[in-house]
Amino acid sequence: MKYAFLIFQCLLFTSSLSGQSIFDVYRDSSEIKELERMPVQEIEIEEKNKDEQTNPFEVSHIPIRKNQEIKSLSRRDTSAFEISKKDASTISPLLVIFASALILGLILFYYRGIIADIIQSLMNMNYMQTFLAKSVGQHLFHLIGLYVIFVINAGLFIVLSYKSLVAGNPILPIFNVILAILVIYALRHLFLLVFGWIFELEGEAGTFSFLIALLNMSMGLALIPINLFIAFAPGGLAKVLVFIGVLVIALMIGLRYFRGTLLSSKWVGGAPFQFFLYFCTFEIAPVLVILYWIGLYG
Repeated sequence: MKYAFLIFQCLLFTSSLSGQSIFDVYRDSSEIKELERMPVQEIEIEEKNKDEQTNPFEVSHIPIRKNQEIKSLSRRDTSAFEISKKDASTISPLLVIFASALILGLILFYYRGIIADIIQSLMNMNYMQTFLAKSVGQHLFHLIGLYVIFVINAGLFIVLSYKSLVAGNPILPIFNVILAILVIYALRHLFLLVFGWIFELEGEAGTFSFLIALLNMSMGLALIPINLFIAFAPGGLAKVLVFIGVLVIALMIGLRYFRGTLLSSKWVGGAPFQFFLYFCTFEIAPVLVILYWIGLYG
């Protein structure tokens, strides 16, 4: 035992002289050179990374910070706000129908017989002349209200029809469609007035402009229930209702052409170029403008 202790002390003495402990792990000479070149901090970081990679049972116990939770919640809140803002930019069909019913109720409260007068004016041209003279002075605001109903319901019908018939259910901007219809018909009535003044047909142009207004008002009233059913009906039934609405509009336009032809029958043969110019400018051009407007968002 005594000799073994002396041998152990000798080994310790020799290891201290050589600068290396007997308990040190043996390293290759190339590895020792790399360790000598690297700073102490880099060696510690590298060994730490090796330990992290070689330990498959290590679990990260770092808690989630509160600011990370706040950031995730704020992202959700901003995304939800963007969605709600996008939904708020569109008009609900029910809101348009409710506004139309409200305007119609106010008009009927002050003038109950206006719908009967409109229908009778469309059937009888002489009665329409009487109703025109009476409406300009007494019921102008009632007629403007009915025209507003036509404009917003025609725009809603175009939007709902486009959504029902086109694949992918795209949505048209209803503000732009309503504005396009409003501008088109405002220019049509204005140019009819100018057209009658240029060609000395003020009476006929005024009567035809009033005929267009009456047919548009009737069309707007007919589109209220059609839009209501299209907005809340299933896909197949909505398409059928769209074609019914198109048929109603086609009948109204056909009646307008029929009444316009009877009204202008005395002058069509004598001035065919003027009527051809009117037809291209006020009948074909507005349809092309609406189709082009829809194509921009299609």
